[in-house]
Amino acid sequence: MVRQECTVENGHCVTGNGDCMTGNGKCAMINSDGLALVSPIDVSDMPSEAVGIDGVWYDVTQFKKIHPGGPIIDQYIGKDASTVFRAFNHDPAFLKRVKQVGRYKMAQHACDADFEKLRQYFTERGFFETDYVWYVMKAFVAMSWFIAGVTAVLAFDNFYIHMLGAVLIAFFFQQSGFIMHDCMHKTMTRQRIKDQFIGTFFGTVGFGMSSHWWHDEHIIHHIVTNAIDVTTKFVDPQMWELSWAQNEKLFPLFSGIFQYLCIKIQHITFVPFVVAIGRYEILTDSYRVERRWYEWIAIVLHWTWMIALLSQLPSWRERAIFYVILACVEGLFHFQLILSHYCKAFITMDEFHQVSWNAFQVLSNMNLHTYKFMDWYYGGLNFHIEHHLYPKMARKHLRTAGPYVKAVCEKHGIDYEMLSFVDALKKTLSHMKRVGAAYKYQSG
Repeated sequence: MVRQECTVENGHCVTGNGDCMTGNGKCAMINSDGLALVSPIDVSDMPSEAVGIDGVWYDVTQFKKIHPGGPIIDQYIGKDASTVFRAFNHDPAFLKRVKQVGRYKMAQHACDADFEKLRQYFTERGFFETDYVWYVMKAFVAMSWFIAGVTAVLAFDNFYIHMLGAVLIAFFFQQSGFIMHDCMHKTMTRQRIKDQFIGTFFGTVGFGMSSHWWHDEHIIHHIVTNAIDVTTKFVDPQMWELSWAQNEKLFPLFSGIFQYLCIKIQHITFVPFVVAIGRYEILTDSYRVERRWYEWIAIVLHWTWMIALLSQLPSWRERAIFYVILACVEGLFHFQLILSHYCKAFITMDEFHQVSWNAFQVLSNMNLHTYKFMDWYYGGLNFHIEHHLYPKMARKHLRTAGPYVKAVCEKHGIDYEMLSFVDALKKTLSHMKRVGAAYKYQSG
């Protein structure tokens, strides 16, 4: 890493990508990916387990035990969490109930002020408010897919119509997943208990995976997107798979001949693995670690209606084909989220806390270019950059927010990437092939 001189105009660094302002006329260190870093916060005088917000240390020794976001708060002990705190629309009044234990000097990035202004602008326009009519329509659409799929099985004796029913149920899974996503982000009723109940209904009873498990992993994914700490073997949980490595920074976490072979051919296995075993993986991963009794009640309810539906088919062969088709069609839907991250920047945890959180959300995400009428299919999450910058924003507003976010990125020289689905898939496969070719065998 090197430190370089920069040009300052009106208090802002305009050297390079414009995202390296430290306030003293010097650019931060530049890492191997070209990301501007600021000097780490001096924590030598921090008297306890504290998290920094807007220049103030707050003691979270007791609070972290009940933190709604789980253990991810540990990643911010001795770190500044100001941007993340605001990104998730946390109530500043909460801080009045937390003990202040000191102060620190914040290091600002030029782009952060503009992204904060955007957040305030979006708030004024009502982008963080709930449109209950819109959600009623989304729930109606999801249940319509379900009713159509069940009808195809119960009302007809034709094999091909039964298989069409499998496709219809897969679309029910997709739309239920989007509703669950919003509820676990607490963007439907904006009340935790109500949203989690609705999310459990659509996500666990409907889709079949543990919604709370998904929430636990997804909140980490949002806060430390594409981040890695090799020493503690920490990885953004939604970017970790045993069978492939999306980035060279992940290499130290792999070893042995099996993983070596998997990584070498990952560009070949990527598509069939996602389609064929994507649903199996996400369900079994959630079941393996889930311990909450209410989630298991919901899981039992899911398999009760699923088995009851399968039992109406005339043979075990047809039941097996039905579920394979259902699972593979649902597996296709996973691509829209995977493609948003796999070929984008990864970063170490040490560097993560020195870069602009906002800038890295843009650099670690990709949007999918689609026609507006296709937003129902992608759930609006084709504007994934906007979703990661403002995770509490209602999905229906993500497309509208896009041009504003892009303008800020252009102002600060941040690469705002939007590709078609096909081009995003091509880029991801090419990236996976290049990374796989660079991997060297490491003994276990």
